[in-house]
Amino acid sequence: MRLDILQLTERTDYRFEWWSWAKERFNINDYELVYIEEIENTDEPITDILERMFTKFNINRPEDFHGHSLSVSDVIRVVEENKEDKFWYCDAHGWVDITDYCVGAL
Repeated sequence: MRLDILQLTERTDYRFEWWSWAKERFNINDYELVYIEEIENTDEPITDILERMFTKFNINRPEDFHGHSLSVSDVIRVVEENKEDKFWYCDAHGWVDITDYCVGAL
């Protein structure tokens, strides 16, 4: 499984905003890929994996990670072999599945 961390460019007006406000302005093309994390496939719920990623990229960031700490408005794309990519928005309290907003993305 591959997890792509996507962060907004400076030119957006919804950076660090909660999904309830950002969804009206959201455009996946405003994001850039800042890091790729490969993890082993697991039966662990995806929300648990995302929370673990949040902790890792705020407390124990890899030396080759050059984005800002994982934060509200960041997106993680989950890429699994033979499955449709899923997109998750980091919200103020957890993660929101925004796959439907990202059809044909990137």
